Amino acid sequence: MFASPFLLSVFVVGAYGHGAVTFPRPRNAIDAETKYGAVCSNPSAQHLKGNGQACFWFSHGCSIGCNKCDGTQGSPGHDDATYPKFLYKGMNKEETRRKNITVPPFIPKLGDMVLDPNAIPKPVIKSPCGRPGKPTICDSHLRTMNTQAKCGSPEDIYQLSPWRAPGSAPVIDACGAAGGRLPGMGEYPGIHGAVQAVFYNTTLAKENDVGSRLPPMSPQAIWKAGSNVEVGWTLKYQHGGGYSYRLAPADAPLTEKTFSKMPLDFVGPSFLRWDGDKSTQLKFNATRVSTGTLPIGSMWQKNPVPRGAWQWDAEGPAFEPACEETEARQCSGNPSNLEIVDVLKIPALLKPGRYVLGWRWDAEETNQVWSSCSDVMVTGTTDAFV
Repeated sequence: MFASPFLLSVFVVGAYGHGAVTFPRPRNAIDAETKYGAVCSNPSAQHLKGNGQACFWFSHGCSIGCNKCDGTQGSPGHDDATYPKFLYKGMNKEETRRKNITVPPFIPKLGDMVLDPNAIPKPVIKSPCGRPGKPTICDSHLRTMNTQAKCGSPEDIYQLSPWRAPGSAPVIDACGAAGGRLPGMGEYPGIHGAVQAVFYNTTLAKENDVGSRLPPMSPQAIWKAGSNVEVGWTLKYQHGGGYSYRLAPADAPLTEKTFSKMPLDFVGPSFLRWDGDKSTQLKFNATRVSTGTLPIGSMWQKNPVPRGAWQWDAEGPAFEPACEETEARQCSGNPSNLEIVDVLKIPALLKPGRYVLGWRWDAEETNQVWSSCSDVMVTGTTDAFV
Protein backbone atom coordinates (compact mmCIF):
# COMPACT_ATOMS: atom_id res chain seq x y z
CA MET A 1 0.00 0.00 0.00
CA PHE A 2 1.48 3.30 -0.99
CA ALA A 3 0.50 6.70 -2.23
CA SER A 4 2.40 8.62 -4.88
CA PRO A 5 3.66 12.13 -4.23
CA PHE A 6 3.18 14.34 -7.27
CA LEU A 7 3.49 18.06 -7.79
CA LEU A 8 0.22 19.87 -8.37
CA SER A 9 -1.41 23.16 -9.11
CA VAL A 10 -4.93 24.15 -8.13
CA PHE A 11 -7.84 24.20 -10.54
CA VAL A 12 -11.29 24.85 -9.12
CA VAL A 13 -14.08 22.42 -9.97
CA GLY A 14 -17.62 21.73 -8.84
CA ALA A 15 -19.31 19.80 -5.96
CA TYR A 16 -21.22 16.55 -4.69
CA GLY A 17 -20.96 12.49 -5.62
CA HIS A 18 -21.86 10.01 -8.39
CA GLY A 19 -19.86 7.47 -10.38
CA ALA A 20 -20.17 4.45 -12.67
CA VAL A 21 -18.23 1.89 -14.65
CA THR A 22 -17.57 2.96 -18.24
CA PHE A 23 -16.08 -0.28 -19.56
CA PRO A 24 -17.17 -2.98 -19.76
CA ARG A 25 -20.38 -1.02 -20.38
CA PRO A 26 -22.81 -1.67 -17.50
CA ARG A 27 -26.45 -2.69 -17.56
CA ASN A 28 -27.03 0.56 -15.66
CA ALA A 29 -26.46 2.40 -18.97
CA ILE A 30 -29.75 1.01 -20.24
CA ASP A 31 -31.07 4.48 -21.14
CA ALA A 32 -27.98 5.47 -23.12
CA GLU A 33 -29.94 5.93 -26.35
CA THR A 34 -32.50 8.26 -24.78
CA LYS A 35 -32.23 12.02 -24.40
CA TYR A 36 -30.56 11.38 -21.04
CA GLY A 37 -27.74 9.39 -22.65
CA ALA A 38 -24.96 11.77 -21.61
CA VAL A 39 -26.12 13.12 -18.23
CA CYS A 40 -23.37 11.21 -16.42
CA SER A 41 -20.51 12.62 -18.48
CA ASN A 42 -18.83 15.88 -19.29
CA PRO A 43 -19.99 17.14 -22.72
CA SER A 44 -16.35 17.19 -23.85
CA ALA A 45 -15.89 13.52 -22.99
CA GLN A 46 -16.87 11.96 -26.31
CA HIS A 47 -15.90 8.44 -25.27
CA LEU A 48 -18.03 8.65 -22.13
CA LYS A 49 -21.20 9.80 -23.84
CA GLY A 50 -23.80 7.08 -24.06
CA ASN A 51 -23.33 5.79 -20.51
CA GLY A 52 -26.85 6.95 -19.79
CA GLN A 53 -27.71 7.54 -16.15
CA ALA A 54 -25.36 4.81 -14.93
CA CYS A 55 -23.95 7.19 -12.30
CA PHE A 56 -27.36 7.52 -10.60
CA TRP A 57 -27.59 3.87 -9.49
CA PHE A 58 -26.56 3.59 -5.83
CA SER A 59 -27.66 2.86 -2.26
CA HIS A 60 -28.36 5.77 0.09
CA GLY A 61 -28.39 5.92 3.89
CA CYS A 62 -26.02 2.96 4.36
CA SER A 63 -23.71 2.99 7.38
CA ILE A 64 -21.24 0.52 8.86
CA GLY A 65 -22.76 -1.30 11.82
CA CYS A 66 -26.23 -1.36 10.24
CA ASN A 67 -28.06 -4.29 8.66
CA LYS A 68 -29.90 -2.23 6.06
CA CYS A 69 -29.93 1.17 4.40
CA ASP A 70 -32.57 3.69 5.49
CA GLY A 71 -32.56 5.59 2.18
CA THR A 72 -32.48 8.98 3.90
CA GLN A 73 -29.44 9.80 6.01
CA GLY A 74 -26.77 11.20 3.75
CA SER A 75 -23.82 12.07 5.96
CA PRO A 76 -22.46 10.09 8.90
CA GLY A 77 -21.00 13.02 10.85
CA HIS A 78 -23.42 15.87 10.35
CA ASP A 79 -26.90 16.73 9.21
CA ASP A 80 -27.15 17.23 5.46
CA ALA A 81 -28.35 20.79 5.96
CA THR A 82 -25.28 21.91 7.88
CA TYR A 83 -21.74 21.12 6.84
CA PRO A 84 -19.06 21.16 9.54
CA LYS A 85 -16.69 24.06 9.30
CA PHE A 86 -12.94 23.75 9.32
CA LEU A 87 -10.55 26.54 10.28
CA TYR A 88 -7.07 27.13 8.93
CA LYS A 89 -4.79 28.49 11.68
CA GLY A 90 -7.95 29.67 13.46
CA MET A 91 -9.41 31.41 10.37
CA ASN A 92 -12.43 30.51 8.28
CA LYS A 93 -12.35 30.69 4.49
CA GLU A 94 -13.57 34.28 4.34
CA GLU A 95 -10.89 35.42 6.77
CA THR A 96 -8.13 33.72 4.77
CA ARG A 97 -9.42 35.43 1.63
CA ARG A 98 -9.52 38.85 3.25
CA LYS A 99 -5.97 38.41 4.49
CA ASN A 100 -4.83 37.01 1.14
CA ILE A 101 -3.54 33.85 2.81
CA THR A 102 -2.84 30.87 0.59
CA VAL A 103 -4.15 27.67 2.17
CA PRO A 104 -2.27 24.46 1.27
CA PRO A 105 -4.60 22.87 -1.28
CA PHE A 106 -4.73 19.30 0.01
CA ILE A 107 -2.38 18.49 2.90
CA PRO A 108 -1.78 21.30 5.42
CA LYS A 109 0.72 20.96 8.24
CA LEU A 110 -0.63 18.75 11.01
CA GLY A 111 -2.74 20.84 13.39
CA ASP A 112 -3.11 23.83 11.04
CA MET A 113 -6.57 22.78 9.81
CA VAL A 114 -9.09 21.60 12.40
CA LEU A 115 -12.83 21.58 13.00
CA ASP A 116 -14.12 24.84 14.40
CA PRO A 117 -14.46 24.12 18.15
CA ASN A 118 -17.15 26.80 18.43
CA ALA A 119 -19.25 25.63 15.48
CA ILE A 120 -23.02 25.70 16.00
CA PRO A 121 -24.49 23.19 15.56
CA LYS A 122 -21.62 20.87 16.32
CA PRO A 123 -21.15 17.77 14.15
CA VAL A 124 -22.95 14.76 15.61
CA ILE A 125 -21.73 11.30 14.61
CA LYS A 126 -25.01 9.44 14.36
CA SER A 127 -25.75 5.94 13.15
CA PRO A 128 -28.98 5.62 11.11
CA CYS A 129 -29.79 2.37 12.93
CA GLY A 130 -28.45 3.22 16.40
CA ARG A 131 -25.71 0.58 16.12
CA PRO A 132 -22.53 2.44 15.17
CA GLY A 133 -19.86 0.25 13.63
CA LYS A 134 -16.15 0.43 14.36
CA PRO A 135 -13.90 1.77 11.60
CA THR A 136 -11.24 -0.60 10.28
CA ILE A 137 -9.67 2.02 8.01
CA CYS A 138 -7.75 4.36 10.31
CA ASP A 139 -4.49 5.03 8.49
CA SER A 140 -4.58 8.63 7.26
CA HIS A 141 -3.04 7.54 3.94
CA LEU A 142 -6.06 5.33 3.27
CA ARG A 143 -8.62 8.00 4.14
CA THR A 144 -9.87 10.65 1.73
CA MET A 145 -11.74 13.22 3.85
CA ASN A 146 -10.70 14.91 7.12
CA THR A 147 -7.63 12.71 6.97
CA GLN A 148 -5.78 14.14 9.98
CA ALA A 149 -8.46 13.52 12.60
CA LYS A 150 -7.65 10.86 15.20
CA CYS A 151 -9.46 7.66 14.23
CA GLY A 152 -12.67 7.18 16.20
CA SER A 153 -12.48 10.57 17.93
CA PRO A 154 -15.34 13.10 17.98
CA GLU A 155 -13.45 15.00 15.26
CA ASP A 156 -13.42 11.91 13.02
CA ILE A 157 -16.79 12.85 11.56
CA TYR A 158 -16.75 10.27 8.74
CA GLN A 159 -15.94 7.23 10.88
CA LEU A 160 -19.31 5.55 10.17
CA SER A 161 -19.19 5.94 6.40
CA PRO A 162 -18.97 2.84 4.16
CA TRP A 163 -15.32 3.37 3.23
CA ARG A 164 -14.18 3.27 6.84
CA ALA A 165 -14.92 -0.49 6.90
CA PRO A 166 -14.93 -1.44 3.18
CA GLY A 167 -17.61 -3.89 2.17
CA SER A 168 -19.34 -4.01 5.56
CA ALA A 169 -22.04 -1.40 4.96
CA PRO A 170 -25.33 -2.82 3.65
CA VAL A 171 -26.71 -1.94 0.22
CA ILE A 172 -30.20 -1.60 -1.18
CA ASP A 173 -29.19 -3.64 -4.21
CA ALA A 174 -25.82 -5.02 -5.32
CA CYS A 175 -26.26 -3.37 -8.73
CA GLY A 176 -27.63 -0.12 -7.29
CA ALA A 177 -31.05 1.50 -7.11
CA ALA A 178 -32.11 4.26 -9.48
CA GLY A 179 -32.02 7.41 -7.39
CA GLY A 180 -30.54 5.58 -4.41
CA ARG A 181 -33.62 4.40 -2.54
CA LEU A 182 -36.78 2.31 -2.67
CA PRO A 183 -40.41 3.45 -2.49
CA GLY A 184 -41.50 4.30 1.05
CA MET A 185 -38.05 5.19 2.33
CA GLY A 186 -38.96 8.85 2.76
CA GLU A 187 -37.50 12.05 1.43
CA TYR A 188 -33.86 13.05 1.77
CA PRO A 189 -33.47 15.70 4.48
CA GLY A 190 -31.35 18.79 4.08
CA ILE A 191 -29.90 20.59 1.12
CA HIS A 192 -28.61 17.62 -0.88
CA GLY A 193 -31.87 15.87 -1.71
CA ALA A 194 -32.25 17.28 -5.20
CA VAL A 195 -28.72 16.18 -6.07
CA GLN A 196 -28.75 12.73 -4.53
CA ALA A 197 -32.23 11.57 -5.56
CA VAL A 198 -32.09 12.63 -9.17
CA PHE A 199 -33.09 10.05 -11.78
CA TYR A 200 -34.95 10.90 -14.96
CA ASN A 201 -37.66 8.34 -15.66
CA THR A 202 -37.70 6.81 -19.14
CA THR A 203 -39.56 3.95 -20.77
CA LEU A 204 -36.55 1.76 -19.91
CA ALA A 205 -35.92 2.61 -16.26
CA LYS A 206 -37.43 4.74 -13.53
CA GLU A 207 -36.57 5.98 -10.06
CA ASN A 208 -36.55 3.20 -7.41
CA ASP A 209 -35.82 0.42 -9.94
CA VAL A 210 -33.10 -1.95 -8.76
CA GLY A 211 -30.11 -2.78 -10.93
CA SER A 212 -30.14 -6.53 -10.30
CA ARG A 213 -33.41 -6.69 -12.25
CA LEU A 214 -32.15 -4.82 -15.29
CA PRO A 215 -32.18 -6.98 -18.43
CA PRO A 216 -28.92 -8.77 -19.29
CA MET A 217 -26.83 -7.43 -22.15
CA SER A 218 -24.68 -9.30 -24.62
CA PRO A 219 -21.16 -9.74 -23.23
CA GLN A 220 -19.45 -6.37 -23.16
CA ALA A 221 -16.01 -7.97 -22.77
CA ILE A 222 -14.59 -11.41 -23.47
CA TRP A 223 -11.83 -12.39 -21.06
CA LYS A 224 -9.52 -15.37 -20.76
CA ALA A 225 -9.36 -17.18 -17.43
CA GLY A 226 -6.04 -16.35 -15.76
CA SER A 227 -5.53 -13.17 -17.76
CA ASN A 228 -5.10 -9.55 -16.68
CA VAL A 229 -7.87 -7.28 -18.01
CA GLU A 230 -8.55 -3.55 -18.12
CA VAL A 231 -11.64 -1.97 -16.58
CA GLY A 232 -12.58 1.66 -16.08
CA TRP A 233 -14.92 3.94 -14.19
CA THR A 234 -15.62 7.65 -14.07
CA LEU A 235 -16.81 10.31 -11.66
CA LYS A 236 -19.72 12.65 -12.08
CA TYR A 237 -19.29 14.11 -8.59
CA GLN A 238 -16.90 13.28 -5.77
CA HIS A 239 -17.42 11.64 -2.35
CA GLY A 240 -13.99 10.12 -1.64
CA GLY A 241 -13.70 6.56 -0.33
CA GLY A 242 -12.65 3.55 -2.39
CA TYR A 243 -13.88 0.66 -4.49
CA SER A 244 -13.60 -2.98 -5.48
CA TYR A 245 -14.57 -5.29 -8.34
CA ARG A 246 -16.25 -8.69 -8.01
CA LEU A 247 -17.67 -11.40 -10.29
CA ALA A 248 -20.92 -13.34 -10.08
CA PRO A 249 -22.20 -16.11 -12.35
CA ALA A 250 -24.78 -14.54 -14.67
CA ASP A 251 -27.38 -17.17 -13.75
CA ALA A 252 -26.97 -16.63 -9.98
CA PRO A 253 -28.88 -14.10 -7.86
CA LEU A 254 -27.06 -10.76 -8.18
CA THR A 255 -26.76 -10.15 -4.46
CA GLU A 256 -23.94 -9.03 -2.18
CA LYS A 257 -23.73 -12.62 -0.92
CA THR A 258 -23.10 -13.88 -4.44
CA PHE A 259 -20.61 -11.18 -5.40
CA SER A 260 -18.71 -11.58 -2.11
CA LYS A 261 -17.74 -15.12 -3.11
CA MET A 262 -15.55 -13.89 -5.96
CA PRO A 263 -13.69 -10.62 -5.22
CA LEU A 264 -11.06 -9.74 -7.80
CA ASP A 265 -7.53 -8.53 -7.16
CA PHE A 266 -5.99 -5.44 -8.71
CA VAL A 267 -2.59 -5.99 -10.31
CA GLY A 268 0.17 -3.58 -11.34
CA PRO A 269 -0.24 0.17 -11.62
CA SER A 270 -3.48 1.98 -12.42
CA PHE A 271 -4.01 4.79 -14.91
CA LEU A 272 -5.81 8.09 -15.33
CA ARG A 273 -7.25 8.64 -18.80
CA TRP A 274 -9.02 11.74 -20.11
CA ASP A 275 -11.80 11.74 -22.73
CA GLY A 276 -11.20 8.07 -23.46
CA ASP A 277 -7.97 8.96 -25.22
CA LYS A 278 -5.15 6.50 -24.47
CA SER A 279 -2.58 9.10 -25.54
CA THR A 280 -3.50 11.08 -22.41
CA GLN A 281 -2.97 8.09 -20.13
CA LEU A 282 -1.00 8.65 -16.93
CA LYS A 283 0.27 5.77 -14.80
CA PHE A 284 0.13 6.09 -11.02
CA ASN A 285 0.85 3.83 -8.06
CA ALA A 286 -2.53 3.01 -6.59
CA THR A 287 -3.18 2.83 -2.84
CA ARG A 288 -4.71 -0.55 -2.00
CA VAL A 289 -5.85 -2.30 1.16
CA SER A 290 -6.89 -5.87 1.96
CA THR A 291 -6.91 -5.69 5.78
CA GLY A 292 -10.14 -4.75 7.54
CA THR A 293 -12.19 -5.39 4.40
CA LEU A 294 -15.16 -7.63 3.65
CA PRO A 295 -15.14 -10.25 2.41
CA ILE A 296 -12.08 -10.90 4.57
CA GLY A 297 -8.90 -10.35 2.58
CA SER A 298 -10.64 -8.79 -0.41
CA MET A 299 -8.64 -6.08 -2.17
CA TRP A 300 -9.98 -2.54 -2.33
CA GLN A 301 -8.46 0.55 -3.91
CA LYS A 302 -8.56 4.10 -2.61
CA ASN A 303 -10.30 6.59 -4.87
CA PRO A 304 -7.29 8.47 -6.33
CA VAL A 305 -9.23 11.70 -6.94
CA PRO A 306 -9.37 14.05 -3.93
CA ARG A 307 -12.11 16.58 -3.25
CA GLY A 308 -11.61 20.00 -4.82
CA ALA A 309 -9.06 22.05 -2.90
CA TRP A 310 -11.49 24.96 -2.67
CA GLN A 311 -13.70 22.91 -0.30
CA TRP A 312 -11.18 22.63 2.52
CA ASP A 313 -13.49 24.48 4.91
CA ALA A 314 -16.16 21.76 4.54
CA GLU A 315 -14.05 18.60 4.26
CA GLY A 316 -10.78 19.40 5.98
CA PRO A 317 -7.38 17.93 5.01
CA ALA A 318 -7.39 15.53 2.06
CA PHE A 319 -4.54 14.03 0.01
CA GLU A 320 -2.55 14.97 -3.04
CA PRO A 321 -3.97 14.09 -6.48
CA ALA A 322 -2.11 11.70 -8.76
CA CYS A 323 -1.15 14.25 -11.39
CA GLU A 324 0.15 17.75 -11.84
CA GLU A 325 -3.04 19.57 -12.75
CA THR A 326 -3.78 21.90 -15.64
CA GLU A 327 -7.07 23.29 -16.90
CA ALA A 328 -7.14 20.56 -19.55
CA ARG A 329 -6.04 17.75 -17.23
CA GLN A 330 -7.80 17.72 -13.89
CA CYS A 331 -7.43 14.95 -11.34
CA SER A 332 -9.15 16.47 -8.30
CA GLY A 333 -12.71 17.60 -7.66
CA ASN A 334 -15.26 16.43 -10.25
CA PRO A 335 -13.45 15.82 -13.55
CA SER A 336 -16.20 13.87 -15.31
CA ASN A 337 -14.11 13.46 -18.47
CA LEU A 338 -11.62 11.42 -16.43
CA GLU A 339 -11.57 7.63 -16.22
CA ILE A 340 -9.79 5.63 -13.53
CA VAL A 341 -8.44 2.60 -15.37
CA ASP A 342 -7.41 -0.49 -13.43
CA VAL A 343 -6.05 -3.93 -14.26
CA LEU A 344 -7.75 -6.97 -12.68
CA LYS A 345 -6.63 -10.58 -12.40
CA ILE A 346 -9.23 -13.09 -13.64
CA PRO A 347 -8.88 -16.33 -11.65
CA ALA A 348 -7.05 -19.00 -13.62
CA LEU A 349 -9.41 -21.79 -12.58
CA LEU A 350 -12.59 -19.87 -13.31
CA LYS A 351 -15.08 -21.99 -15.21
CA PRO A 352 -15.78 -20.60 -18.71
CA GLY A 353 -19.18 -19.00 -19.11
CA ARG A 354 -21.13 -15.81 -18.65
CA TYR A 355 -20.55 -13.61 -15.60
CA VAL A 356 -21.55 -10.24 -14.23
CA LEU A 357 -18.77 -7.87 -13.18
CA GLY A 358 -19.87 -5.94 -10.11
CA TRP A 359 -18.24 -2.64 -9.11
CA ARG A 360 -18.81 -1.23 -5.64
CA TRP A 361 -17.66 2.25 -4.57
CA ASP A 362 -17.94 2.83 -0.81
CA ALA A 363 -18.05 6.59 -0.21
CA GLU A 364 -16.41 8.31 2.75
CA GLU A 365 -18.08 11.72 2.78
CA THR A 366 -21.58 10.23 2.66
CA ASN A 367 -23.51 7.11 3.68
CA GLN A 368 -23.64 5.96 0.07
CA VAL A 369 -22.52 2.97 -1.97
CA TRP A 370 -22.37 3.36 -5.77
CA SER A 371 -22.75 0.29 -7.96
CA SER A 372 -22.51 -0.87 -11.56
CA CYS A 373 -23.01 -4.34 -13.08
CA SER A 374 -21.60 -5.37 -16.48
CA ASP A 375 -22.10 -8.55 -18.52
CA VAL A 376 -18.88 -10.35 -19.50
CA MET A 377 -17.84 -13.69 -20.94
CA VAL A 378 -14.97 -15.78 -19.60
CA THR A 379 -13.41 -18.25 -21.98
CA GLY A 380 -10.21 -20.23 -22.31
CA THR A 381 -9.49 -19.07 -25.86
CA THR A 382 -10.16 -15.35 -26.27
CA ASP A 383 -8.91 -12.24 -24.49
CA ALA A 384 -10.31 -9.18 -26.22
CA PHE A 385 -12.69 -6.33 -25.61
CA VAL A 386 -15.91 -6.30 -27.63
